[in-house]
Amino acid sequence: MGFCTNLSIWLASTSCVLLTSGIIWQKICKCRPEWLKGLENLGQSRIQKLPGTAVVCGGSIAGIVTARIFADHFEHVIMVDPEINESHKPKTRIMQYNAAHRETVFLSLFIDGVRRLWPNFDEELLAAGGRLAPADVQLHYSGVPLLTPYQDYPIGRFPNTLVTRRSTAQNVLHRLLMQHPTAANITFLAGTVRGVTASDDMSFIQGVIVRNLEGTLVRLNDVALVADCTGTTQAGLKWLKNIGYPLPENIRCSYNGHWHYATVCFTVFPELEALLPIPEHATKTAIIYVNVPHFDYGSSMFGLFKTDNNTMQLLIGKSGDGTSMPRSAPDVVPFLSEIQGHAMVPSWVFETIAMLCESSRHWFDNIKIPSQSYVQYHLIPAGILPSNYIAIGDANLQLNPIHGQVLKTVGIANLRLHLIRQGFAKIIMNGLTLNSLLNKMDANVLQLPRDFAAHYFKENALHTHGLWVSTRLHDYGFPTCQPMEGETYDTGRLFRWFELRLVSAGTQNDEIASALWHVRHLLATERSLLAPTVLWKSLFSYSRF
Repeated sequence: MGFCTNLSIWLASTSCVLLTSGIIWQKICKCRPEWLKGLENLGQSRIQKLPGTAVVCGGSIAGIVTARIFADHFEHVIMVDPEINESHKPKTRIMQYNAAHRETVFLSLFIDGVRRLWPNFDEELLAAGGRLAPADVQLHYSGVPLLTPYQDYPIGRFPNTLVTRRSTAQNVLHRLLMQHPTAANITFLAGTVRGVTASDDMSFIQGVIVRNLEGTLVRLNDVALVADCTGTTQAGLKWLKNIGYPLPENIRCSYNGHWHYATVCFTVFPELEALLPIPEHATKTAIIYVNVPHFDYGSSMFGLFKTDNNTMQLLIGKSGDGTSMPRSAPDVVPFLSEIQGHAMVPSWVFETIAMLCESSRHWFDNIKIPSQSYVQYHLIPAGILPSNYIAIGDANLQLNPIHGQVLKTVGIANLRLHLIRQGFAKIIMNGLTLNSLLNKMDANVLQLPRDFAAHYFKENALHTHGLWVSTRLHDYGFPTCQPMEGETYDTGRLFRWFELRLVSAGTQNDEIASALWHVRHLLATERSLLAPTVLWKSLFSYSRF
């Protein structure tokens, strides 16, 4: 009798502890992301600026955002780019300047960030033809739609996002940078950074060497901080190695997804748009339709977008040698018609694309995506990197842009959940880390602390390292991908299994779909996908895939 009583007490106590722990863990998983707190101080200028000159190497969107943040903190900022004085002209150095890619639809974090940096951002982008739309990306996995959490918001209050081509967005941001009051502290230098020079003890970068458009070498001295914003060239790694910094040989890792994609850009005036058989709900969302492949059905994917200034864009992607990719308008519908999945693509999608190919002015932009690469600066011990060097955006981490556009999903690696956060949102994540660290600097200190760069890269990696893990392991599911050295197609098998469980649950269950959507738009942390109720439903719901 006593044994039964003791067992009952033990079972009751254990159940109480487990229930309490579950409630606490559920609350922790649902807490507000730390990075959203960093938005509160973004765009706030210091009263007393840090001494010296901050140099931004590159004038793309990463460079523009970095220059704006630097201008809040430093006495003087210099932005170096060979095309800086011709902001209105197409950027020849940006591979995807006119192509549809990850920066067609902005994630919420980017929107919130640039609104802090430029309060009139919405107004300027809308004036340039950009589009505000509910942040519903009409994502279909293998033909099956993922649910969108409209039920979480009052009617008419679902969060909006901005939809535009990169070329339009970059021109607007450059203009906003030039018009902002802090532009008085910024010098725009047309040229290319050719290298850097270090202090005698190699503790910091003393100067930046620039070749101007006339071919003359110019040295920028009194350098307080250098930001590598050179994009996929990741030039900063070469600069540091050339002057003797003992960086590990394997600090830059890469793999090749062998991804090819084409953008077909259509001019669509209202008269034609009124004739297109697009359902009314899809005309109002951020994206009209996106279909991404299941591993068993090949790698072909596509997305149809309504962007800015009477344009629509069709993105078509595939992994492999690229020989079967469409090269002209008559090839498009036959290519798309061969795509298979767990559900059929609606007929109105093909009818719309066929009408666009036949009835509108259009042009092709075919691109082979280079190898994806990651310079893992965060693995370098403190004291080896110069204290005043950082890398922003693709200069640090270059990802598969197709994922950024159409498959921001989740993955598991090293027992952590990560989100594929790409493009503009990645830049804002870098910017929030940078701004937070600079806010801690005393203006009376003449030089940044010796561990500033190491601290920046380690803090940044906490938020962005998962991008590399998730994108890479997802790509390994396609046999045309060439894995990173030392890895095989089996690497990440558990990741892909759990990914499919989550996506499958997101096509059926409102709570799972809501968690995925909020994580995808950086309004929740990856921990929300480990909440007991979410995890249980993901693991035990019927698997469609």
